[in-house]
Amino acid sequence: MTLTETPARRTAPGPARPALRTEARRGIGPWTGLSTALMIGVTMAAKADDWQGDWIETQSILHSGATLLAGPLVAAAACWQGARDHRRATDELWRSTPRARWQRMTVAALPLALWAVAGYAVGLAGSLAATWPYAGGGSPLLSLAVVDAAFLAAVALLGFSVGVLCRWRLAAPVLAALMYLVLGVPNYSESPAQFLDPAVQYALDNSLPVGWYAPAMVAWTCGLGAAALTAVAARRRLAALVPLAVAAAVAPLIVSTGDGLFPHDPAADHLVCTEGSPQVCLSGRRAHLLPQVAEALSGLTGRLEGVRGAPTRYVARLPLHGPEEAWIPPPNPGWYLLRGRLQDTGDYAWQVAANMTMRDCPDLHHEGAGGRRVGETDSAVGQWLAPAGAAPGAEKSPELRRLEAMPDAERRAWLGRYLTTRTSCDFSEVPVL
Repeated sequence: MTLTETPARRTAPGPARPALRTEARRGIGPWTGLSTALMIGVTMAAKADDWQGDWIETQSILHSGATLLAGPLVAAAACWQGARDHRRATDELWRSTPRARWQRMTVAALPLALWAVAGYAVGLAGSLAATWPYAGGGSPLLSLAVVDAAFLAAVALLGFSVGVLCRWRLAAPVLAALMYLVLGVPNYSESPAQFLDPAVQYALDNSLPVGWYAPAMVAWTCGLGAAALTAVAARRRLAALVPLAVAAAVAPLIVSTGDGLFPHDPAADHLVCTEGSPQVCLSGRRAHLLPQVAEALSGLTGRLEGVRGAPTRYVARLPLHGPEEAWIPPPNPGWYLLRGRLQDTGDYAWQVAANMTMRDCPDLHHEGAGGRRVGETDSAVGQWLAPAGAAPGAEKSPELRRLEAMPDAERRAWLGRYLTTRTSCDFSEVPVL
């Protein structure tokens, strides 16, 4: 090496990187991520019967757990982190160091926000993995997951900012309680402004979020969180107006759209039916359950075989399109569906029979109008069509015994006359038992 040559210098890492790694590994961040994952996991496990086997139900309950429960938890942890310098009385010491205030606070807040998102990701992955073996049609909605993850990051920044400003030692639990109320109360409102609430409950059975929903909600929640952190950390606090302006720009769009954020999904009207007659029809998301539903209704449809006026299609949607259709309950998790298996098939068939024989007539149980005898006949026909759904040990009515005592040919002829009037409120037309 000549005298004019100098050894190459290695570029040292930025001064914030070691501190950032330390905060990410040893601070409260890992515990926040673990607590978030546990909170979501316990919530999902406690209600597994209500969601396991359906993508939409899974993400609906996951959304509630992540926002209403994990959100206040993350806010409290971040508030505690933000008040750390107050508790340690190190404010004066930090002012004597060359590191900028915004750098110190970003290093302290950012790992906690990332750990909260990581905890949510673990809960999301576990929930989707638990649903996958039993789910049929459809798929998870990425936009909902992005919105929930962004909310947890934003609430971490907001909670940290509150901790920096507030020296009260009980600020963290009080902030958690207040946030739970702020997030939960708008669910009981009918105002379009409720959609600004990141914890609002979505009705996604037959709907899908619009394409710009996720970017708008991320801009809204993260804009508020970034504005709060900038206001307490930046040397020029007017810089907080930039993220605040972003949030303010998308808020009117969200409010003005309202329910339009979740328009009707045309695919929800698509029915998949069994072959032959009568047909059993479910939505595309439930098409994999057709064999189970058809088996559950086989007793009812077998009793109506060859009967004039019997339904030719049993459909899981309303309204019905003509007297040839009969309604069947959608086999949703938490009702008749448990981990991909149809439960209580006797009651399921009874619900179908009861709906077939139900009349929307004001004088149905009025003796003078003849409605009482029609109502008793309707009840007897429903019990005969689905006897497995009757209460155990229930005594048979005289009308049901008369229907059972009829010869097959006579009963089919009588049922044909009955079914042609099953929606009529002119009781003189209805044959009674």
